[in-house]
Amino acid sequence: MKKWIVWRGVVVVEMFLSLSVVLALSCHAWGVGPSENKGRRDTYSVSTSKPGYNYYVYVPKSYSDDDPAGIHLYFPGQGGFRSAPDFGTWAKYFLEPYNLIGINMQYMDGDNLKDTGGKVAAAVEAIAQVNADYKIIRGRGVICSFSGGGFPHTLMGRKYGMAGASPGEWPFSHAAAYDSNMNSSIKGWAAMSWFVGLGSKEWGFVRIGPAMTDRAHELFEEAAAGRCQDVYLKFTLDKGHGMSDEDCAESAKIFHRSDLASRAFLYEPDFAGTALEFIVKKANRLELGAAATDLKNLLAGTSLKPEIRKKAETVQDRIDKRVDAVIEVSKDLAQNDPLLWGFYGGVFAKQLRGHSRFDEFKKIEPPKGKRHDPNWALSLFASDLKTFFANGPVLSPGTRELLEKVKVTAGEQSSLGRMATEFLMLPDK
Repeated sequence: MKKWIVWRGVVVVEMFLSLSVVLALSCHAWGVGPSENKGRRDTYSVSTSKPGYNYYVYVPKSYSDDDPAGIHLYFPGQGGFRSAPDFGTWAKYFLEPYNLIGINMQYMDGDNLKDTGGKVAAAVEAIAQVNADYKIIRGRGVICSFSGGGFPHTLMGRKYGMAGASPGEWPFSHAAAYDSNMNSSIKGWAAMSWFVGLGSKEWGFVRIGPAMTDRAHELFEEAAAGRCQDVYLKFTLDKGHGMSDEDCAESAKIFHRSDLASRAFLYEPDFAGTALEFIVKKANRLELGAAATDLKNLLAGTSLKPEIRKKAETVQDRIDKRVDAVIEVSKDLAQNDPLLWGFYGGVFAKQLRGHSRFDEFKKIEPPKGKRHDPNWALSLFASDLKTFFANGPVLSPGTRELLEKVKVTAGEQSSLGRMATEFLMLPDK
């Protein structure tokens, strides 16, 4: 039986409701035009078409019509509706540093297990409205959850975020499960970087421990098979049920890397029909060297109108800052993380080929004399991660020796090496 729902005054059939349609079509096609909040610059609440399903919006100081943003979508835990107005942690680690507009979902019944599909639909509605009210670079985004928020988080991914979804269809490059109830598989989701948080004191709380280690195990299996290798399971000794600053800081660093490697950064509608249109498209395909060359040639001309020249100089500045960030991240990875340098290095090389700083990039290389085998460590995590914790928040027999080897083979300061160090803080069985 078809289930009819109303979305901003427009009747649609739920069986055909798709995030790809919502985001790929214009907002006007859905009857979702700019609201009275268009361009609003504070933190405010919005009611969705379903009573009791609301969301809060936070607009970072970094946002402007000249500096469009991405999005950060958060599903709170059971009874977490009171925390929806609070963006303090998100603003510190994500929204302000990376120019993301925050969306905190607020379900007044406090129960993510009840009408989970309706809660997901409300989140899709929130994304559509924010896209109508602000300039959003589609594909630049974070989706995350805490505790019971893992239920709508998982359902949203399963319905709209499976492999093959484009950045316009699934507007997230990074996902974070902060101690979340994600009890079903996330295998086969669209390629993203991931952060998974867990505390040793919450292991048995509604099976958070098994859920988080199972999800991380799946992610490492996919990483070993050639998908995104930027995955972090932060298993913290003596942490209870809650997010920590350390969790959010680690997650934000991961987002930054995957954002640089895979996502557009210019708002194409601002340049449509101008001499910059195809240069901007090239830049958003992350052909930074080619785009910078074309832009230099354009600016060398004498016939550019002043308003187009100003826009071209803005694009040039954005590309320069992007290249700065790529080189900074590349130096860090080459120095400290052979696995992720192998994963991202080729991607960044392709972006910078033909750029004036490409020769500088080519000189970035790992320290001489150090021999690592990060693929062995990754394969170990892909095959044995669940067995490390087969007996709960303790290390299974023989695990300690393997983790010490991970620190050597992957590099002590690498993601895998730092995870191993954190795991080693747990007691033996």
